Amino acid sequence: MVIESTLFYWKIKDGYELDFTIGSGFPSFASYDHPYIYGTPALEFPDLIKVAVHGGQECDPDTRTWGAAAPVNEGTAMLMRYLKEWIKSTFGDRIDWDEGPVMSQSCLYSMTPDGDFVIDFLGGEFNEDVVIAGGFSGHGFKMAPVVGRMLVDLALGGKAAAALWEEELKHFKVRRFEGNPRGNVIGFEDQVRISSRL
Repeated sequence: MVIESTLFYWKIKDGYELDFTIGSGFPSFASYDHPYIYGTPALEFPDLIKVAVHGGQECDPDTRTWGAAAPVNEGTAMLMRYLKEWIKSTFGDRIDWDEGPVMSQSCLYSMTPDGDFVIDFLGGEFNEDVVIAGGFSGHGFKMAPVVGRMLVDLALGGKAAAALWEEELKHFKVRRFEGNPRGNVIGFEDQVRISSRL
């Protein structure tokens, strides 16, 4: 499934710009609440931080709006109020949340039913000659370095390389949907619990 999401960029107030940079150690972050909020440091645009809601509305990629993913209605207005309150409670007066986002962008997510990637050999007549990766469900960019490394290893090393990544790959097999159309079902609570053990 393909969904269209809207990313929001918020102005960092004067004097706090360096606090929200990678150089200062400010991380990409996610709040596994409902709604699921995530963001990145001031990287793409100077003095702006990305804070958005993970999700959106199903769309046809050929007829996408290239604008806000949802029309302004009571639901989106309520979501914006929630997002402003979250920014205020998380970052205080260091982000200009009151005026709202200064910029937004449309973004497409290729979603798998479980929100996890597909990284596997194509199989069939191609066996290990073709490696596939997709369905990054809106969060693949954060994993690009390790996914890229896995794909190179698999493409060059075939099954021998797959043995090196066996534990990671079993979670991303395309066949996980056979007999279970929802795939890897895991709740946000489980993700938080797993993260706390790392």
